[in-house]
Amino acid sequence: MPLQSQIFQYYYQAITLGECVAGDMLPSIRMLAGKLQIARITVVLAYEKLISGGFIKSRPGIGYQVIFDRPIEMALQEIPYSIGPEPTGLIAAEVPGDLYNQPTAELYCRMSIPDPNAFPWSSWRKWNNAPSYLKEQLATRYHSPQGLLSLRQEIVRYLRLSRAINTRPENIIITNGTQEGLSLLTQLFVLNQARINLSRCHIVAESPCYSGAWHSFNYYGAQVTAVDVDEQGICVSRMPECSTQLCYVTPSHQYPLGSKLSLSRRKKLLLWAQRVGAYIIEDDYDAVFSWEEKPLPALKSMDSCDRVIYAGTFSKTLGPGIRLGYLICPDSILESVQSMKALNNSGSNWLFQQFLAEFMHNQVFYTHLSKLSCVYEERQRLLHEGLLRLFPEGKIWGHAAGLHLTLITPLSVEFIQTLRQRCLRAGVRFDTLNEMANGSESLWQQMNNQSVILFGFGSLNLQQLQKVLTVIEQEMNSLRAEGASINAVA
Repeated sequence: MPLQSQIFQYYYQAITLGECVAGDMLPSIRMLAGKLQIARITVVLAYEKLISGGFIKSRPGIGYQVIFDRPIEMALQEIPYSIGPEPTGLIAAEVPGDLYNQPTAELYCRMSIPDPNAFPWSSWRKWNNAPSYLKEQLATRYHSPQGLLSLRQEIVRYLRLSRAINTRPENIIITNGTQEGLSLLTQLFVLNQARINLSRCHIVAESPCYSGAWHSFNYYGAQVTAVDVDEQGICVSRMPECSTQLCYVTPSHQYPLGSKLSLSRRKKLLLWAQRVGAYIIEDDYDAVFSWEEKPLPALKSMDSCDRVIYAGTFSKTLGPGIRLGYLICPDSILESVQSMKALNNSGSNWLFQQFLAEFMHNQVFYTHLSKLSCVYEERQRLLHEGLLRLFPEGKIWGHAAGLHLTLITPLSVEFIQTLRQRCLRAGVRFDTLNEMANGSESLWQQMNNQSVILFGFGSLNLQQLQKVLTVIEQEMNSLRAEGASINAVA
């Protein structure tokens, strides 16, 4: 350790331990330097560090005096014990742990995870390193909880081009990802229903449903009705004809089954919302990556009665680490959602918001999306063709859009689970609906007796996906050679 640091540490410990108290004088620079036979500048630097730390001060003509007072140690007073009620216990919310757990296999076909190289590092470094008064203000001041106007304006333009949605910057609220948007809306509607009508908020959700939404609805005390999903999306004909406050759907790429809500059902869903007085939360998390020439319009673009709350995210296009999403709120609830956002956290990362606004404004964002789409489409095609070859008896859902494919197969649950364990030992992991279970899937499983396997491909390159398919094929052949039962589910 350098002599300067040794001197600092010696007096730092002496002062903080009470060996030197406020008012004591330290040796002069000349005296200490002579005693230790070192250069005076070494002592000067050590003393300056003690001064900057608030431990001593220089008194001209007198010397260096200790000014640091140790905190007064209060004697612990024994608090008399009295009998009373225990503090109220808290119920922990369930969370979608499948998103946060670390990978357990070398090659994991994990859902909801984009390419590790999806984040535009070069653009970020260039922007971050450039000096800017605006960035200083964004980092050191509070700004609108609703989000920066510059980003909301770019989102308006982006949605008009990509999803045929016409909205205004005033109706957009920037959130910390889709999950915060869902939490804000759930809190708002549950509290409002309890205060005004003294009843539970009724929410309709898909079966199976995204864990983050399902757990939020149940934790905040809503009455949740699950409606099953098929190849055309949520079965609107089975939705309850009773007073309902919210309906949560993922129409572009159902999570987790991957089906797409048909145009006729989209129209029926909007009519249903008008009949029962409900708002629809349209979670459009995966729509940006569409593999069809003419993708269906967003529900929000068809909404003439202002019933749809649109939820979007940048987690798939840039990365979940930036924690930026957004809500498009109808005028009737806009002020309430703005207030709830302000109460929750005062706003989302303003620095990232400004970077993203400039990234989109300069058109670099659209080039970035185009490149990502080409990469993902190639991976999707490889995986799609490989799964059809390996599982000719099955059906592939979700090939129209998104970053995962769903295999619906009549192979027995036992065979699929054995295959999964064999693949895990070989360094390859895929999940079934059982691993994604959160309670919402119960209805779907009662009405469908087939096995479900989920394959995310966003985070794996072509070589890795080919290895995944090879391992699955090898393990399937081994199981069949061993005479494993592959009987269809009864």
